[in-house]
Amino acid sequence: MYDIIGDIHGYADNLEQLLRKLGYQRKAGIYQHPEQRKVAFVGDFIDRGPKIRETLHLVKDMCDAGHAIATMGNHEYNAICFHTPHTEKGGFFRDHSLKEIEQHIETLRQFKHYEDEWPYFLEWFKSLPLFFENDHFRMVHACWDDDHISWLKENYKGITTDFLSQAAAKGSSIYRIVEGTLKGKESKLPNGLTFTDKDGAVRHECRIRWWAAVENRKTFGQLMMECPEELKEMEIPAGTNYHHYKDDKPVFFGHYWLKNKPQVENPKAVCLDYSVAKGGRLVACRLTEVKGELKMELVY
Repeated sequence: MYDIIGDIHGYADNLEQLLRKLGYQRKAGIYQHPEQRKVAFVGDFIDRGPKIRETLHLVKDMCDAGHAIATMGNHEYNAICFHTPHTEKGGFFRDHSLKEIEQHIETLRQFKHYEDEWPYFLEWFKSLPLFFENDHFRMVHACWDDDHISWLKENYKGITTDFLSQAAAKGSSIYRIVEGTLKGKESKLPNGLTFTDKDGAVRHECRIRWWAAVENRKTFGQLMMECPEELKEMEIPAGTNYHHYKDDKPVFFGHYWLKNKPQVENPKAVCLDYSVAKGGRLVACRLTEVKGELKMELVY
């Protein structure tokens, strides 16, 4: 079975500590489990942390040796876009303005003397799937939307310049699919309200807690991440529909910078990002099949 690990963001020491706690041992430089368990990584390996390069080597080595699988995070996708020239419009598929540079600068800095390695990892990023599914569970970086996943199953053939051109066209169906899958669902705040996010940007939209059970989403505070105080106790108008996860097969994801003690809020949709890059915890969910039933345990 699998041990699913949330966003790492270059915190290789935390990752090694968690792997050892899960029983993985380093042999010939690669972490592996004596009982042939595998790790499943939800993405976001780069940016922010002090050991980005070490994280990439550790994770990719495990994947290459068959001891792990990984899906793409929005930070890996952003890196691909940042470094891929836009052949039609000039420049790159991701802007090189101050905001984008600041988000990516730590990764660039840590590869300063290893320039030959960076293209190698960029190519690996391009090979990462946008989702994973087997008989027991699903995994995606930010949001599982059945319509989006169906489209990806039928049409996604990997990262190419043609795909990036289509995905970069804001408002297009492919743009919405990629944004939703890697960055989650957002909804515009009512009454012209805004909030300032963790990076200091003023936002007019809030991320939706699509994983929360519908019966637990009565107010805007229960529905939205970083919900403004003025809205937290306001009831969601009757008949208003927001995306939610409806299937029985559990899905695991990261991305959302949750705080406080890790917990399984909804056993059918489990977030594993607890803000390791902001002084939080790196979290894993250990899956074990017992008499045909899937058991899960958070480890951190």
